Amino acid sequence: MNEFNEKIQRMTDFANEFSKAIQPHAEKITKSIRPVMEQLELISKACTPILNRLNIIAVDIAKKAQKWQEDRKQDVVTMAESGWYPNFYTFYFEPEEETESLDELMSLHLEDNWNEITAHILSSYPARRNILEAAFKLHQEGNFVASIPLFYSQADGICCEQLKSFLFVKNEVKGKLDSLLDSESIEVKFLTDIFLEPFRTKNHHDQGISRSGPTHKKRAPNRNGILHGHRKHLDYGTKTNSLKCFSLLAFIVFVMN
Repeated sequence: MNEFNEKIQRMTDFANEFSKAIQPHAEKITKSIRPVMEQLELISKACTPILNRLNIIAVDIAKKAQKWQEDRKQDVVTMAESGWYPNFYTFYFEPEEETESLDELMSLHLEDNWNEITAHILSSYPARRNILEAAFKLHQEGNFVASIPLFYSQADGICCEQLKSFLFVKNEVKGKLDSLLDSESIEVKFLTDIFLEPFRTKNHHDQGISRSGPTHKKRAPNRNGILHGHRKHLDYGTKTNSLKCFSLLAFIVFVMN
């Protein structure tokens, strides 16, 4: 027991001696760093309002971005209901003069960005170049009765090439996209989520042949009636209809790549 007490005493004596030895140095260190700590405290106080402001700005930007995204989703739904589909140039197009209708706005946009969009389509699917170039040429020549079926067929074929399902087969495409999203095979980014919205919207390009009234034809050309040569759908060859079909083709290409 005495041996143990002696050890404790030696440890206590050492601790006391060590404390006495470092005391002067500790005081010097404390005095030397005190101004630095005071400066850091002042900087922290000065930066707090700035950091709080930056946080408010960041939150505001995030809210505005979300609002922009939701607004664009609604825009895309409105477009799809009228037979139009967006591409990556759509939301950045600003007409020189105010337009009076969606048909006018989209027609101006597609004609203004024609070269960029067609170049992207051709570079994305070089094996289809001869057919795609023929379709583009027919449209530019005003041969809309010929360009429209080609636009439809290539949009359908590209969709099948990528998703193993034709574009106009009930809800198979939507189902396959949902599966890819669930499995995270498709990374949902800011614009991707917007561009997926048309697949969740009823497709007026695929309405039944019986939908042959002016209201239905105004929304979108009737693919079934056109490709089957139905007698009630012989008046489809308009520039607006051709551009609507071109917008569908461009949309499919931009989404699939």
